[in-house]
Amino acid sequence: MYEELQARIADKNVLLFGVGNRQRGDDGVGSYLLKRLQKKIKIPLLDGGDVPENYIGQIEASGANFVLIVDAADFGASPGEIALIELSDLKKIGASTHSANLSLLLKVIPKDKRPETLLVAIQPGSTSPGKGLSEAVRNSLDGLDSLFVRLFK
Repeated sequence: MYEELQARIADKNVLLFGVGNRQRGDDGVGSYLLKRLQKKIKIPLLDGGDVPENYIGQIEASGANFVLIVDAADFGASPGEIALIELSDLKKIGASTHSANLSLLLKVIPKDKRPETLLVAIQPGSTSPGKGLSEAVRNSLDGLDSLFVRLFK
C-alpha cells in the first residue's frame, strides 16, 4: 500500500481528511487517526467528524489538489482490513457509515478546483454507540499511523 500511495501523491499538495464519529466504536477511526498524527506529519490535517459536508469550504480553501479521506467503510472484508478505494467505486461496494455520501461530497467544488480524492477505507468491526475501537481496527490504526509518518514526515 505504501508504494501505491507514494505513486499517487507524488508531486501533489495533499490534505488528510479524517471522517468518523468517536461515539460509535470503529466508525471513529478516521478522527482518531488524525488526532494521533498531529505534530507528527507535515501536511494539513482536517477532522470532519461525522459531518464531513461541513468542511467542503475548508477543503477548497486549503489549495490541496489531492485529498486522502480516512474513514470506516463496509466493503465486505474482515474487521481492520484496509483498502484504497476510488470515491466513484463507493456505490459498488457498500457505503461509508455516515449519512453524507462521500462520493458526492467533493462534487460541489467546481471541477477546475476539485482535488483528486482517494478513500483509505478501514473495515469496521462494530459501530455500536458507546464502544471504543475494536482490537482489529486499533491494530490497523497503528499501521496507518506508521504509514502516514513514512509518507509525510
